[in-house]
Amino acid sequence: MLSEGVILLHDNARCHTAKATQELSRWFMWEIWSHLPYIPDVAPSDSFMFPRLNEHLSGRRFSSDSAVKTPAESWLNGPDFYQDGLNMLVLRSDKGLNRLGRKVIGAYTS
Repeated sequence: MLSEGVILLHDNARCHTAKATQELSRWFMWEIWSHLPYIPDVAPSDSFMFPRLNEHLSGRRFSSDSAVKTPAESWLNGPDFYQDGLNMLVLRSDKGLNRLGRKVIGAYTS
């Protein structure tokens, strides 16, 4: 996902949390994303689904894991799920390319 600047994806490695790294990131005004807590193997591009799934399932009571599986799968397989994610990706990509387009194109043509 692109934004109006640099976005760094950091885990909790020492080099990412070091004071010098944090100060340099602030100086360059870079946005820093962290992995979701307890789910380091989930990409940030997938993280949009958790709050929306929670919203879809809120207010319901489920007696077991299998009882929640059907409504969760039907939501994930619904037409809006992927369309919403793709729309967000396109908007963020457009922002980044509008801001950095010439630099990006130049990097691939030289």
